[in-house]
Order: sequence, then C-alpha cells, then structure tokens
Amino acid sequence: MMQEHNKRETRQIHAVNVWKWLFLVLLGLLLGTGAFLGTKLLKTPTPTTSAKTVSRANDPVFTVEMTKDQVNRLIDYYLKHYLKNDALKYQISLSDTAILSGQFKFLGAKIPFTLSMDPFVLENGDVQLKAKKLAVGALPVNVSTVLNFVGNDYHLPKWVALDTKKETITLHLSKFKTENGMSFRADHIDLDADKIDFSAFLAK
Repeated sequence: MMQEHNKRETRQIHAVNVWKWLFLVLLGLLLGTGAFLGTKLLKTPTPTTSAKTVSRANDPVFTVEMTKDQVNRLIDYYLKHYLKNDALKYQISLSDTAILSGQFKFLGAKIPFTLSMDPFVLENGDVQLKAKKLAVGALPVNVSTVLNFVGNDYHLPKWVALDTKKETITLHLSKFKTENGMSFRADHIDLDADKIDFSAFLAK
C-alpha cells in the first residue's frame, strides 16, 4: 500500500517537472524572439540603392471594379445629398446605356424627359456621354434644346460640362476630388459586360 502511494507521488512530481520545463522552454523562446524582434525594429535601417520603389506618385493607390447596380447606388446616394435643397431633381442611371431623366420647364409647365447616352472613356480618364435617343413626349424639341434647358435649370456639379452642339455631357473626373484630395479616373466601361473600372489617386 505504501509503495503504491510513493509511486503515485513520484508520477505526480515527474508530471509537474515536465510541465515546469515545458513552461520554462516556452518562456525562453518568447523572450528570445521578443528580444530579437526588438533589436531588429529599433535598429536604424541602412539605405540601399538596390531597393525597388514600391509605388510612384502617379500610380493609383487602388483600383475598383464595379457593376452597373453598384454604380447606380453610388450615383443615387451622391445626387440625393447634392440635390437635397433643390426643387428640380434629376436622375442618372446605367442600364444598356447611360440614362439622364428629369423635367424641364417649357411655357410654364414641367415636361418630363429621358435622354439615353452612350458612355466613352477619354484618354485622360474622364467620361463622355454621347446623346443617343431622346424621349420627351409629343413636343418638337431636339437633344440640343433639352441639354440647354438642363444647363440653365439644373444644379450641376462644376466638373460636369454640357456641349449642346456636340450633344455630349462630359464628366471631368480629373477635376472631381474628395475632401482629402483623392481623385479618380475611369479605366474601362463595358455596360454589356456589366463591368466599370476606376482608379483612385492620392493628392499630389
């Protein structure tokens, strides 16, 4: 009976010693690793001429691939806040074409219209919308007339330009900047493939 008791105590002491040594080894590894990393982090880096530049000032900080639905939600959010104090509202959406819809005043009446446009990416990353089809009821008005009403009656952002002669609307994304100075450019627009690509750039 006494021998069995002594054996149990010996096994318990042996188990405690094993866990004790494992703990000490683990603690030593942690302290050693911490000291090694500390010396590496605190050490002054030596400049090297062979290091490659990670990015340049004119490189985009990130690129975004969006769908038409995502762009529509983004446009809707922007216009909802931009036009919140305006009595005359308008909408822009993407489907098979880019669509501008709203109303314009004609002889004291508000006339609804829908203008379908094809989007093109310009070399500088701006987007140009070329008029394709106008739906304005039975009124004998053309695209240039409607764009003229839009330019006079609508509250448009400064980076949006209308050309009534060429029947185009140009989105000068290069002039649009966020509060922190970030700018954007369009890289690719394919409405049939539901693919719109943009790049973002930091302020210079």
